[in-house]
Parts: sequence; structure tokens; C-alpha cells
Amino acid sequence: MASPPKKTTPLRFIIRLVITLAVLGGAVWGGRALWKQIGPGLFGTKREAKIPTSTVKVANIAEEIVAVGRLRAVFSTELRAEINGRIMKISVTDGEPVKRDQELLRLDQQDILTQIQESDRNIEASKLKALRAKREFDRQKDLKARELVTTKDFEETRTTLSLAENEAAIYEARAANLRDKLTKTVLRAPHDGTLLLRDLTEGQLITSAAAQNGGTLLGEVADLSALMVRTNINEIDVARLKVADVARVRVDSLRNMMLNGEIKRIATVATESVGDRTRVFPVDVVVDETDPRLRPGMSATVMFTLAHVENVPAVPLSAVFSNADSVRYVFVQKGESFEVRGIDIGIVDTRRVQIIAGLAVGEAVALMRPLEYTGEIPIAKPTAPLKARVKRRTGS
Repeated sequence: MASPPKKTTPLRFIIRLVITLAVLGGAVWGGRALWKQIGPGLFGTKREAKIPTSTVKVANIAEEIVAVGRLRAVFSTELRAEINGRIMKISVTDGEPVKRDQELLRLDQQDILTQIQESDRNIEASKLKALRAKREFDRQKDLKARELVTTKDFEETRTTLSLAENEAAIYEARAANLRDKLTKTVLRAPHDGTLLLRDLTEGQLITSAAAQNGGTLLGEVADLSALMVRTNINEIDVARLKVADVARVRVDSLRNMMLNGEIKRIATVATESVGDRTRVFPVDVVVDETDPRLRPGMSATVMFTLAHVENVPAVPLSAVFSNADSVRYVFVQKGESFEVRGIDIGIVDTRRVQIIAGLAVGEAVALMRPLEYTGEIPIAKPTAPLKARVKRRTGS
């Protein structure tokens, strides 16, 4: 016999109704919030977008030129062989201190020694020929005095003697050249310093400095007690630098190390940058301090401070705009809207702009163009007096 159907109690019905209404209410609220976010973007300009702002604050600003370069010794000499040859012996190791005229490496000498022996034999033979020709000339000279030989025979003996003497002189010159070449098989330190040797091995063939490509670079002898950074400055900024200006040097591999330096040389003639083919001028900055961790070839960043100001009004770079007449202006917040205001600016760093006139500390400015401002904005420069405490670099 089937059981009677269960009856729904009023309490259960009320609970189900409340749950259903709560789910529907949440769905409606979520859909409305989603529509507020994507609706304006799908069907028109998003007019409710909030414009980010920033207030005018007091700051210290430094105008700098930043360039990159590599550490190198102030005084160093590249090592290249004067002749072609095969390395037979390397007498020193990389990084070893060396003294002037100390032997660094030696090339194979066997072929030159053989040529010298041959040349010595030729010299000896040519001297014997010259001695025999001299005796014959003396004999012909005596006969000529007694008029027993013809002038032609006498002149032939004189010529034979001259040729023999010339031949001996030629062989002696060749021998001297070979002995000089022999001395060049030994590479010596040109001055005191530290040897920075390339990756060389005994038995390796090298070419001389007279080769088309400049020959094999064997290394260099460098005085590591004085280091410098050679960097390239573009033709616009180089006119603002001069010898004896100070600079700050940061070695990239040693982030916590900041060194002081001084410009010692600015190239007179520009060179062409390999990367973008712009005209640049090599500038040498000598580092005032040394550290055993510093090595030639390390990458370094050089910062030249052109001017700096202290405790001046400043705004972020993105807050300053410019029109076709190069007039700078900002959008100053006034309640819920913005107004355009012309300004005068001073020096600029990588983040901020100095405000000389047109803004006061505490005012809020837009960091992007408000939507209601479109197209070119005609605006005149401010007439406020220019007041700023600017500290120029030393010597300017």
C-alpha cells in the first residue's frame, strides 16, 4: 500500500523563498557593477574615467648627463709581436706584476739562427774574395806604374775589387738584420706594471703588428694604480662639459661602490657610434680612488652633474605638457574639473621638473590630459618673475 505524499510545511517554504530572493539579488547587483565597468567602453567614451593627479612638492633636483663606458688603466701598452712566429715559451702568467725589460714570452728562433749561420759563411767567403781581389788590384797597380798592363786591364781589376767589397757589405747588412730580428723573438715588458695576458698557448702561431689587421694582440702591460673610464658623449651634450669637471662613477658589478672622478680629456674630433651611427666624442674620466676589486674591462656608469637646485617646487615629468609654440602648461585640479595654466620650468632630472613660475606648493595637477581637453591649446607664457636657487657644477 503506497504511503501518502509529504506535505510542505510553511517554514520550509519561507526558507526556500528567502534563498531564492538572495540569489536573484546578488545576480542583479553583480550584473549592474559589471555593466558600469564595461558598458561605457563598449558603447561610447568612458566619461567616468578618473584622471590621476599629483601635488606640487618641494624637492632637490639635479640635471645630469649619464653615460656608460669601461674601466681601463690610465697608462697601459698593448703587446704585439714585431715579427711572425710560433710561441715557444711563455715566461709569466696573467695578472703577474712585471718590471721593465722583463722577458714575457719567446718565439721560435731556429729558422733565424740557421739564416744567421748561413749569412756568417757568406760574409767569410765574400771577405776572402775581396782579399783576393785586393791582392790582384795591388799587383795590377804596380804593373800599371811600370806601364806593363793596359788601362783596360787595370780598370777591370779595380771593378772586381769594388764588387767583392760590396758583396761583403751586403752580407754583413743581412746578418745585422737577422740578429735584430732574433732580438724581436723575445717579447719584453715595455715598462713596470701588471701583465694582462690574452688566452695564449705555447705553440700558437701569431702575426706581427705589420699585418693588415694589426697583428695578434697578445695582451697589455697596465699600471693599475690609476684607472679611468672612457665613455662616449653625444655632440649635443659634449659642449656642456669641460676638462676638470667632476663626475661620479658607479661600477655596474659593484652596485654599492660610488667613486669620484674628474674629466682629463675630451676628444677634439668626433667618431661615429657603431650602434646608431651618431656622432660622439670620447671622454676620459680618471677615477680618484682605487680598489683591488676593480679590473680593466668592467662596465661602468658615469654621471656628470651640470646643475642642481635645492628645496624648489617640482612636479612629475608626465604632468608637464607643451604646445606648438613650446609653451609649457599643466592641468590644475579645481574641484571636479581642471583648468589650463602656463608655467615656467627650470632644470629636469629623470623623474621631476623644477617649477619656476605658475604653480604653488600643494596644488594638484593632472598626470594625463583630461578628456574634456582635445586638440591644440593656445596659451601664453606666465609673467611671474623667475626665482630659483641654482647651483652650477664646479668651475662653471
